[in-house]
Amino acid sequence: MSSAQSLTQKWLRHNAQPYPNPDRVYADIDLLLQRYSTLRPKSDVYTFDDGRTQLLLCVHGLLPISFRGASYNIPVAIWLAREYPKQPPIAYVVPTNDMLVKPGKHLDVSGRCNIEYIQHWERKSEGCNLSALVEAMQVQFSEEPPVYAKPPQTVGPTTPPRYARPIGLNAPVPYVPYHDTQSNGITSLATGPSPTLPLPPSSAASAPSNHVVAPQPPSPEYSIVQPVRAPTVNLLDEDSPDAILNAPSAFAPPPPRPPNPELLRLHDQVHQKLTSELSSLSQALALDAERLRAHQTDLLAGEPAIHDEMARLEAVRDVCRNVALRLKSSVQQAEANITELRRKGDPEVDELICSTTIVHNQLITLIAEDNAIEDTIYHLHRALNSGRIDLERFLRSTRLLAEEQFMKRALIERIQEGIPMGMSMSSDWS
Repeated sequence: MSSAQSLTQKWLRHNAQPYPNPDRVYADIDLLLQRYSTLRPKSDVYTFDDGRTQLLLCVHGLLPISFRGASYNIPVAIWLAREYPKQPPIAYVVPTNDMLVKPGKHLDVSGRCNIEYIQHWERKSEGCNLSALVEAMQVQFSEEPPVYAKPPQTVGPTTPPRYARPIGLNAPVPYVPYHDTQSNGITSLATGPSPTLPLPPSSAASAPSNHVVAPQPPSPEYSIVQPVRAPTVNLLDEDSPDAILNAPSAFAPPPPRPPNPELLRLHDQVHQKLTSELSSLSQALALDAERLRAHQTDLLAGEPAIHDEMARLEAVRDVCRNVALRLKSSVQQAEANITELRRKGDPEVDELICSTTIVHNQLITLIAEDNAIEDTIYHLHRALNSGRIDLERFLRSTRLLAEEQFMKRALIERIQEGIPMGMSMSSDWS
């Protein structure tokens, strides 16, 4: 039993793969098969109401119900749509040959079920599953069975043949058979004892099987007129062709019925209409085919250009990627430098102007001090003019500053002689 279940589960797992939610489909069908051993799965083609066909999973078999204290098995088939579980299953009652569907509020004449659980499933499918649907079907069918037994077909008694009788006579007409003996094309009637009369339906049903009715003698008052058959011509004994031509035409086929002229006219109109439509359609198809051939030729001719353009664009893409990588590395380096400078803070003013060697740094310092002394002498001269200092103090301070400036400029000239530089700086002090 476990091996059969494993094979069924493998088959079910394989056939549930085309569904968007195969795990849910497998779990619901497997749980349903475990609860109801009378149901089996299968894969078959389902035809929708609009004519579409689709290969779907189906659970079919017998659904046990209890009605008025007795147990019955209802044949059902439940199809799982591809959008399961978002869409509810399609449930049918499949009656056997000796059953008929009983249409009702939740069942149509085709056997399709539309119980309240399916209607609830259409509104909210999150809390619904296949086992609960089958249980709801059990409850509904136990209250109102969906099928009933087909009534037996009653075969009526065979009606005996009726014979013509003369008006005003109530006596039964005896049955006089005729024997058809053909000898040299002559038909004769043979008389003999009349057989037993057929019993009427009421007496035939009540009479025992060994009841015998005495034969009746033929009635002399009237007789049955038999149809006279045309003599048969023996073509083997006739030598003259005129005899064959003059043979009775009792068995000649009737002449054919002439066709309806209105119908012929309609046929001609339909034929002309179809011919004109076919010719116009053929011309349109030929033009479309020619246009499609031209498009095909253009596409085939433009294929090398497309490949070249694709190769060029791929090369441009590679160059752009390399440039983007270099720019990205440069941006990252710049961001790192900015972060480092922010960490160090703002530098001092004296640190902003510096040189690569000690001599150059000394030269910069001497030039700055020389310019400072020059500015100091200028401001002392302005102070003397404005009367803020006296002449003696001005002369003493100016003499000291001039001596210091002379020493600094001499040192600057010595440094310039040792380091080749432009003549502009020396020309400023000359």
